[in-house]
Amino acid sequence: MQKQFKNLLKGILIYGFGNVSVKLVGLVLLQLYTNPKILSVDEFATWGVLESTQLVVVSLFSLALYTAYIRWYWDKDYIDKRKSILFSCYAVLFGIGIVLSFSGFFCSKTLSIILFNKDTFALPIALMIIGSAIQFLIDLTLSQMRVEEKPTFYITTNIIRLTVSLVATIYLLKYVHHGLLGIYEALLLGNIAFVVVTIPYILKHIEVKFNFPVIKEMIVFSLPLALASISGVLLNVFDRYVLNFSSTPLNVGVYNIGVKVTNITKLLIVNSIQIALTPTYFKLMNHPDHKAIYSRIMTWFILIVVYTSLFLSLFGLEITKLFSKGTMYWDAYKLIPILSLGIIFALLKDTSVIGLQITKRTKIIGIVLAGIAAFNLGLNILLIPYFGTYGAAISSLISQIAYFIIIQYYAQKYYHIPYRLDRVFTIIIIGAILYFAGSLFNSYSLGVRVLTKSSSLLLFPFFLFAFRVFDKSEVDALKSFITSIRNIFINTAPKEIDEQVSEVEEPQ
Repeated sequence: MQKQFKNLLKGILIYGFGNVSVKLVGLVLLQLYTNPKILSVDEFATWGVLESTQLVVVSLFSLALYTAYIRWYWDKDYIDKRKSILFSCYAVLFGIGIVLSFSGFFCSKTLSIILFNKDTFALPIALMIIGSAIQFLIDLTLSQMRVEEKPTFYITTNIIRLTVSLVATIYLLKYVHHGLLGIYEALLLGNIAFVVVTIPYILKHIEVKFNFPVIKEMIVFSLPLALASISGVLLNVFDRYVLNFSSTPLNVGVYNIGVKVTNITKLLIVNSIQIALTPTYFKLMNHPDHKAIYSRIMTWFILIVVYTSLFLSLFGLEITKLFSKGTMYWDAYKLIPILSLGIIFALLKDTSVIGLQITKRTKIIGIVLAGIAAFNLGLNILLIPYFGTYGAAISSLISQIAYFIIIQYYAQKYYHIPYRLDRVFTIIIIGAILYFAGSLFNSYSLGVRVLTKSSSLLLFPFFLFAFRVFDKSEVDALKSFITSIRNIFINTAPKEIDEQVSEVEEPQ
């Protein structure tokens, strides 16, 4: 089992870094975006809404085909058809992207009026939609690199994309003064650079043959996941839309800062681990200890996320001031604990859902998530007029808790996995208590705040051992994990995926 965790750790470090490197652009440039001399409050609020809209577009029109491709790639019955399947996926996504780009270009003024009651932001919307269409192809390309274990190329191409976007953004905002438009011009340039660099790689891995029967089967599999994906995105962005329509641009901006800081956990930890977990879960399906491995993954995953969330919640005030140039946005730190708890429950849902994916009961995921998204919209409409940004954060938290409870019920019903939820909730409660203790000193001087909050962080592992959250075997696993991190780049390169699969399927 430790060997599987070591391989997973390698995937997290390699592919997680590539994933994080691109998304760091928005975080690194947050101080630039919150400078009123570069982006007005109105433009910054619009950026938050458009960023959410881009997630909606990608989730809706990508059809979750990259997830289906990973699932079919590991299916023994389709090994000899991998190249034609990859070409078929590209053909479908390219066709959708062309139609979407033309439609977005001609409808951008209408969308600007609908979203912002003016057509000022038509061109940024058009570029956002074109960039989203290219993102479909990028996600599929990255999936191919992951299943083929191409870590160096994966990281290199992402860094190229990051560098182009970063340099272009700074130039277009700070020196050319393109404002909001410059953000989407830079992102589009980064996406184009990625596609140009990866074209030769993709041409080597496709066979120009459209496999209609397989692609039809894949779409049937992925459509419920696409529904789940779009509903999941809407679940996470309805708050921005309702704030945009029923509150002020400043409140949208404050909430956007709170989400950005909170999402450091999601960006650096959750997404990085999940990008490695997705293929790993399916690779381990036939392993005799796979359920025990899934259970342990949930516990350790929650531990890491709770600890990171505790850090961000305790030091939210200091971090918000660091990333935000405009003092009008500093109240965002008060939202971080609520939003962080929402991320924790979203993670519990994400780790529980594997049972439904293994049994191919993806329709349940789509239906439940659509219902939760509608529930979340109703909560936002109800709470935001009275509680503003706090109403949005509370709506998100309640929705994520409800989503986890329902998914956990159905996943365990069809594919029981012995998750240790007692340990999971002990970890969460310890984190919550230490947060409340440390946050009592927010009104004190910086030195006192840093000392008391650091003490809360240091006490976290001691409480875990005091309440015996982990047994001896898991402590040994932690030591092995630490050793793996130290030696991760000293040992030989990771084995090829097919060799790892054969070891999983034929345990000694």
